[in-house]
Amino acid sequence: MTHLLRLITLIVTCSQLFAQDPEALLSAGENQLLSGDFIGAEASYNAALEADQYYAPAHQGLSKLYLYKANFSQAYNNAIKAVELDNDNYRVWMDQMENLKQKFQNAKRSIKNGMYDEAMKVCNEILNDYPYSSEAEYYLGYVGLARKDREMAAKHFKQALSIFPNYKKANSGLHNVTKQSLNAGNKSYKRGNLSKATSYYQKALEFDPNFYLAYYQLGVLEKKLGHSQTAIDHLNKVIEIKPEHDKTWFTLGSIYESDGNTELAIEHYNKAIELNPGYSKAYGNLGKLYTESQEYKLADDVLKTVTQIDPNYADGFMRLGLLYIRQEMWVSAVDNLIISTDLDNKDYNKFINLASALNKLERWDEASVAARSCTDLKQKFGGGWYELGISEMGRKNKTRAKKHFERAHNDREWRKMAARKIDEINNPAKYEK
Repeated sequence: MTHLLRLITLIVTCSQLFAQDPEALLSAGENQLLSGDFIGAEASYNAALEADQYYAPAHQGLSKLYLYKANFSQAYNNAIKAVELDNDNYRVWMDQMENLKQKFQNAKRSIKNGMYDEAMKVCNEILNDYPYSSEAEYYLGYVGLARKDREMAAKHFKQALSIFPNYKKANSGLHNVTKQSLNAGNKSYKRGNLSKATSYYQKALEFDPNFYLAYYQLGVLEKKLGHSQTAIDHLNKVIEIKPEHDKTWFTLGSIYESDGNTELAIEHYNKAIELNPGYSKAYGNLGKLYTESQEYKLADDVLKTVTQIDPNYADGFMRLGLLYIRQEMWVSAVDNLIISTDLDNKDYNKFINLASALNKLERWDEASVAARSCTDLKQKFGGGWYELGISEMGRKNKTRAKKHFERAHNDREWRKMAARKIDEINNPAKYEK
């Protein structure tokens, strides 16, 4: 609706302008140019030429306009037209454009040859005479990039955009600078230097306050530090700038899940899936929450959906297995957990769950193999030794079972359960019914 109103206003304005004399149109164009209304200024200057095709001042106005818009070629062409129509009054402007043409050529040549100090000198001379030359600011930004001086590059690209907001090359240059800071932050994050990573992300936001990826990485970083509210604040900034960023919705969901706010976590996971119907991790986490909330039908629907969408998503099959364990549907649990371990044989959690379900079905030999895979992956994890002990007890090998339970007893998390089994072996009469 806003674009339609602007178009209507422009049409009405132009129709009114056409009815005016060239001098009035020129004056209107100059005022519009100074206020940054480049579309209106161009329309006014062209309307002046429609009223009088020999009106040289309008060509000079267009020439100046194109200097704002980083289009020197067009600025030069309009200067030629102005001097052809009125040599006496516009020869000076044409000479200035000739001189400016030479300076731009010198600046480009210096940049190409790596003579950055000379290029900066020429560009600053241009800006001293034509402070509205967005192109000269762009070249200074380019020099900053070439010298790996992100501060300098960002400063001049932003200045170019303040003169001409629709300057695509300057916008691309600024994005390049902010992306470099982001990448530097990501490298520091991977190395574990979170303080340095934070400074890089913040610097990226100094360069571009709407650079949503920097807010996202700050949110991820603060989440890692356990600062939930700060992380949420950063991630909500991403939502303000780019509401369709599915990873942000997912990450917010994971924070709310960690904080025990299941309702908000579910809401955010669902939003991530709405934005990205193939978001496997969002389905997996959503299915997990539904399982924990005992909403088994919803969990079943979600997890079966993700295993159909992504048949290589091992965690989806694991979540289904855990769902069926909750409901003591051991056969279905085993079927899905076998698929999950086939897809991912590096996750000890998948093997411990498979071993547990197999032991429930008294499939002792298979349970032993699964439990051994778990202990091979994580030898100090008591759960693997515990399930290994259960399978040995099922095979009537109490001596070996006791050794496995003793290994499980070394893990504080499994100590109580392992102690009970050891006692069962040492004092069988105590547990006879």
